[in-house]
Amino acid sequence: MTGGIGKHMRQLLLAIVLILVPVGLFWAAEHWLQSSSPDRAAVDPGPSLGDLTPFQSIAADVQTLARTDLAAAKTRIGDLETAWDEAEPTLQPLNPAQWGVLDALIDDSLASVRAAAPKASVVQMALFALQDELAYPGTAAPPLGTLVTVQGIAVTDGAGHPLPCESMIQSLRSALPGVALSDSDKAKLADLQAKALERCNADDDQHANAFSAAALALLAP
Repeated sequence: MTGGIGKHMRQLLLAIVLILVPVGLFWAAEHWLQSSSPDRAAVDPGPSLGDLTPFQSIAADVQTLARTDLAAAKTRIGDLETAWDEAEPTLQPLNPAQWGVLDALIDDSLASVRAAAPKASVVQMALFALQDELAYPGTAAPPLGTLVTVQGIAVTDGAGHPLPCESMIQSLRSALPGVALSDSDKAKLADLQAKALERCNADDDQHANAFSAAALALLAP
């Protein structure tokens, strides 16, 4: 009887080992792959196109208008087309590849808004894609698992999740007292604050934080 128990015990232990060893190997392999995978945030997207905030502001306006007044959205997106074309001689040489990506997304947005029978879902998708690329050039969206910054200001936590937009807006308000700005910078700041609040109220933390970060960068000495 004792020998039978010992035999069953050995079989049980063998079964446990056969289960645990593959699991352990799988965990080790997965851990190695994760630790050795390249940090997406460390990939160099190339030279910066500079401050894209003016284009973000117009795109946000168009998106807001498109929800209720497509005629007004068509008019406003003309401002984006004009501003982008005027900036081409300066921006395109800085990073032709990145400029080309944005140029194609702007063309998509123009086509969606100016369609003979615009579809709200198509318009919104085109404008969201454009705003993502304007906010995060070269990535089109915050990379998960890494800290994301806009103009040197963190807009996500260490895992790549957008910070609460309310916190970013409060940080901006706290930074305002005592800061001296020119009239033009005051106008820019007011516009960025309004856009950040509008996107935050729409539960769009990602874009709200991009506007807040641009405003905080404007306040930096």
